[in-house]
Amino acid sequence: MTIAARSVLWLGALGLVLAACRPRPSSVPLGGTHEEELPVAKAAGSAGPGAGENKPPDAEAAAAAARADEIPVAAPVAAEASKEPLKPAAPGAFQVKPYAAHQTWTRSSDLEFALKVGPGGTIDMKMVSHQETRFEVLSVNGGAIDKLQIDYPIYKSTMTIMGASQDSPEELAGKRFVITFAQGKPDVRDGSGGKPPQKQVDSVKDDAREPLEIEKALKELSLLAAKGQGDFTGPGAVSLAGGEDEDTKVSRAKAKLLRLSTGSHDEKLALLELGYTLTNELEDKVTIEVQVSGTQTVADAPARYQTSTLQGPMELRSAEPGGMQGRGTVKITTSYRY
Repeated sequence: MTIAARSVLWLGALGLVLAACRPRPSSVPLGGTHEEELPVAKAAGSAGPGAGENKPPDAEAAAAAARADEIPVAAPVAAEASKEPLKPAAPGAFQVKPYAAHQTWTRSSDLEFALKVGPGGTIDMKMVSHQETRFEVLSVNGGAIDKLQIDYPIYKSTMTIMGASQDSPEELAGKRFVITFAQGKPDVRDGSGGKPPQKQVDSVKDDAREPLEIEKALKELSLLAAKGQGDFTGPGAVSLAGGEDEDTKVSRAKAKLLRLSTGSHDEKLALLELGYTLTNELEDKVTIEVQVSGTQTVADAPARYQTSTLQGPMELRSAEPGGMQGRGTVKITTSYRY
């Protein structure tokens, strides 16, 4: 997820729908590889080196949370982070290994939001999106990724407006891209070596940046794990979210190592508490703000992301008088297979 990268895709899709729903001027304006399924926790995340549906809160609660000065932080849900029995673990572990050629992992991402727009929130909008993204390191140079392949075997979204549902086509679905890093800058090509459309390039660049951001976050986690707990730095918290992109900004970020545990196979698990505020400026002068919080699990041997879920209120604000306004909730769930 990256959180920011996936948010810009999904919020961008929302922006297109909102633009299509814009009323006429005479109308009242609307306010090695191991493919094992991992358990889904109430926690957002990304893949690392080495490798129930919740009802949205009522409108008043969402509005109050959206206006809160502090990032909302959900209560820990360690019991849901793993179905296996856990026991406390001593500080340490979570060592980060450099990326290696032919290393692969698959990220599974799900997003759902419910939004009410228009006078009195009379128009109901919902979106459900599922994405499977496969990463493969093709070559490395000095421990850093030199060439990366990203496939999108599954990417589908469904938008529902006032009870009427329609599938939303996703440009990346079924496509493969190869990214070469020249002096740290990604050059994106399609599977046949051609230059993809700029919209696809921008989206793939966001995902291509994810492995580096993950490496940064896991290195900071290894330092905190040596102490057994502690808060991430601001940049470290942003790296946990996959970093910022040009469109979606992380205006607030908070992350904390809550505790270390040992699973039934003697693997160490880290439970992290997360909170973010994301903002996206759409071309029609509408700002989408999302405040999400939750938890994330990270497994050691070697250090790698497992599962995460972030959820919270979202708000639409227009810079123009009488522009589109709206409030709702969003939930982002991510898991990884190695």
